[in-house]
Amino acid sequence: MAAVTGAGAGLGRAAALALAGAGASVALNDLDELALAETVQAVEEAGGRAVGRVGDVSRKADVTGLVEAAVSAFGGLDVMHANAAISVYRDFETMTEADLDRVLDVDLRGALLCAQAAIAPMRERGGGSIVLMSSVQAFQGLPGCVVYAAAKAGLVAAVRTLSVEVGPLGIRVNAIAPGTIDTPMLHRDLEPMGSAEAAGFLTRVEAANSLGRIGRPEEIAELVVFLASDASSYVTGTCLVADGGFLAVKTI
Repeated sequence: MAAVTGAGAGLGRAAALALAGAGASVALNDLDELALAETVQAVEEAGGRAVGRVGDVSRKADVTGLVEAAVSAFGGLDVMHANAAISVYRDFETMTEADLDRVLDVDLRGALLCAQAAIAPMRERGGGSIVLMSSVQAFQGLPGCVVYAAAKAGLVAAVRTLSVEVGPLGIRVNAIAPGTIDTPMLHRDLEPMGSAEAAGFLTRVEAANSLGRIGRPEEIAELVVFLASDASSYVTGTCLVADGGFLAVKTI
């Protein structure tokens, strides 16, 4: 039994489908009711079981409601994948307080609320796996992403410490730090550039990693399944980087 936030599209939808494909029943969250319904339908059409819960992960009541939906529908919670996130690309000096608050509320506070809400039902089942979604921007600077990077780096630190707190309960806590992945969120972020500038940016991104390409959501979803499964039974308190070698390339 698993819960996935931000499951309406992109990484979240891919994770929902991959977890369901691995045999998990999934409780899914998103702010977009239509997109969420499409993911639920996709899981069910693939032979899985899913329930959707519209909500904002920055609100504790919505996160609690998601966990309660998982327990009610499937009898418990074994996996919490806190994937929901937003990005606001702004020069930090001129970034509004509202934008700053919203990024931290969703990307940091929301993920921590998900982790917190998962502990009690996982304790009841003798353990579980919490998987947070960080980013390579937690490790590599990129102009315009100060607050987003701070939130994602905060999750890496939280994973390390929380894993120590809940390890005795049989709960493992890890994070994934993707590089640039071909998702709707990426394309939304590129819209202000215009088609020519966006194409040039993507070309530079491809050239900036060892594999010379942008990642696919399914490639990150497979890591979610790994961290959720017994195959990673001795893995906790760490962050797995999946960036095509971006952090390995030294820019001259």
